[in-house]
Amino acid sequence: MIEGMRLDLLKTRYNNFDELYLYCYYVAGTVGLMSVPVMGIASESKASNETVYSAALALGIANQLTNIIRDVGEDGRRGRIYLPQDELASAGISEDEIFRGLVSNKWKIFMKNQIKRARMYFDEAEKGVAELEKASRWPVWASLLLYRQILDVIEENDYNNFTKKAYVGKAKKFASLPLAYGRAIMGTSKFF
Repeated sequence: MIEGMRLDLLKTRYNNFDELYLYCYYVAGTVGLMSVPVMGIASESKASNETVYSAALALGIANQLTNIIRDVGEDGRRGRIYLPQDELASAGISEDEIFRGLVSNKWKIFMKNQIKRARMYFDEAEKGVAELEKASRWPVWASLLLYRQILDVIEENDYNNFTKKAYVGKAKKFASLPLAYGRAIMGTSKFF
């Protein structure tokens, strides 16, 4: 985690997703891994420790990717681009377009792919929540569901993550809590 903080001070670009993944691992994946012993694995869990830890790591990666996608405009104003440079180049998106906040069709397609990747990690994270101690499931489900909704808001904002801050409003947050509770009680992601 400390290495991730160092990277924030020293690095403003990531050449490819492998580099970005390592950054996400350092700053957020480690938090997921450190949380497992605190949350506890249910005694009745039949999942391996590796499965639970992999899911916790995936949740950290998903959350950090969501932060990166949400904060493109804010980071750009600081001269930082936390998106894979090779993928930006393949999409035909220049740094200048990011710094100008240009929401073009190619930007929207690029963002759709970034959001798809983040959702893939959220899906992976879901596999481990039911394996946690019962008392830990609700807050983990709540945070997972609420954080994933930030991606929905970016889509609702027509992928303008330059000037529109994507956040989940209080009403949506409160409406998500019963769903998170239901999933925690049922021990599954297939509650609704």
